[in-house]
Amino acid sequence: MTAGIKPLLNLRGLRRLQRDDNGTTAIEFAIVATPFMMFILGLVGCAFYFFIISSIEKGMDQASRLIRTGQAVTQKMTVDQFRKKICTGAGAWIDCNKLQIFAQAADNWNTGIQPYKCLDNTKNLSLLMKPTDLIAIYTGTASQIVIVTTCYKWDFTAKLPLVKFGNAPDGTTMMQTATAFRSEPYPSN
Repeated sequence: MTAGIKPLLNLRGLRRLQRDDNGTTAIEFAIVATPFMMFILGLVGCAFYFFIISSIEKGMDQASRLIRTGQAVTQKMTVDQFRKKICTGAGAWIDCNKLQIFAQAADNWNTGIQPYKCLDNTKNLSLLMKPTDLIAIYTGTASQIVIVTTCYKWDFTAKLPLVKFGNAPDGTTMMQTATAFRSEPYPSN
């Protein structure tokens, strides 16, 4: 007889718990809030990424005008001075120490000139142009095609817990932008 009563008591306890819905709202909120917050933070991260890359492109467009018009050549601008011009145009939220630039020139578009790769095949930073070199060494002369590539080491992805989205070995993201143009026929000095 006692063997038949125990299952009935357990069944009654389960029915009582089944009818008790205190705390279900908190549990449902916890289930829904976690993916929702991850989604919101992901949107903020994407917006921040596009904000930084757009800022760098703006700074590069402004600074590249100095190469296009020949002002960088006549002012004997160094690679480091040109990099700082890009940072100034990009805004104060860009860490200029994490920005690298590469420039190359060609006589025509058929030479197969390509934007410089920021990371080599082993995912390490490619060789840099010397900061003290004149930018004119890399940008050629008047009426030549010039490609300027910027590489920015963005630390945001390395700071994310549990996930690593970066394309560099240390978890950071290497942002890359490039602009190509034919320099104007400026007078050579």
